[in-house]
Amino acid sequence: MNPNLLKQLAIIVKQGSLSRASEQLFVTQPTLSRGIQQLEMKVGAPLLKRTRYGVVPTEIGARLAQIGERILADSEHGEEVIRQWHSGYHSEFTIGIDPLWEFATFREMTTHFLHEKRYVFHFRTGSAAAQIRLMQEGSLDFLLAPAHLSVTQAALDRELLFRDRSGVFAGKRSKLVGARQPISKEVLAQQNWMIAGASAGFLDGQGELAGPRAARIAFTGSIRSVMHLLDTTDMLVRLPARLALMTGEIEPEQLIEVEGKQGPRRDIALWSRTENGERPEILKVRELVSEFVTRLDRETPTFGLEL
Repeated sequence: MNPNLLKQLAIIVKQGSLSRASEQLFVTQPTLSRGIQQLEMKVGAPLLKRTRYGVVPTEIGARLAQIGERILADSEHGEEVIRQWHSGYHSEFTIGIDPLWEFATFREMTTHFLHEKRYVFHFRTGSAAAQIRLMQEGSLDFLLAPAHLSVTQAALDRELLFRDRSGVFAGKRSKLVGARQPISKEVLAQQNWMIAGASAGFLDGQGELAGPRAARIAFTGSIRSVMHLLDTTDMLVRLPARLALMTGEIEPEQLIEVEGKQGPRRDIALWSRTENGERPEILKVRELVSEFVTRLDRETPTFGLEL
């Protein structure tokens, strides 16, 4: 099957119109129609349906368009690899990063990795659970994410690098901000809560503190919205306390002391696939990332947390 025809089908489905797709591809509409007819002859069934609003794929058309999308992505990546080679870069590495980690360390991280002249780095931000799956599928080389997760971790190595602990933060409009005494769980259960990292795969959640009331809003893979609500409402949320305070978006007095023991660990680990552990280039990049994160752990204040 001609891969170029699959790429054309993918663009038609994305555009929802043969005329717009022909403009993007710089071909005439009749040429594009003939290509689709060739595919339909190969399949033995229609690939597109006409509607009042344009064209939509049939079931088989949608499946083939997905293959075309992957071919397009691989072609674009191939062109980028050639540019990297001409620019003198040896390899490209994809590193997944936790959203809060990215938000708290973006200045230090971008400065550090831009100084590395041997490799190209592709950073992906997302929830830990989703990125663990990507790593197991081979789509990530490394992952900087919470060390303590409930998701399946088969065939993965983990190196703890950055110390942190979960803390409860109150929005600036909460009466709990600046409290001089530890807050009881009974009081916490009466507050309005939100959830950050709703599908991240943490071993513990907010349930034991929030009580029977459901959280009013939840976020996965997002941190800007959480910061906005902490700035403008009275809502409470559990976050990795050290990273949250590193952002500079939250005041230290918004971190509430809770009666009883301190919050659970929220250490950051460097995750990698066990099967890649002995590859020389992987070892070099692992050392590069480890040195950066370890230095950040050593130089960052602990904000009074027992770490």
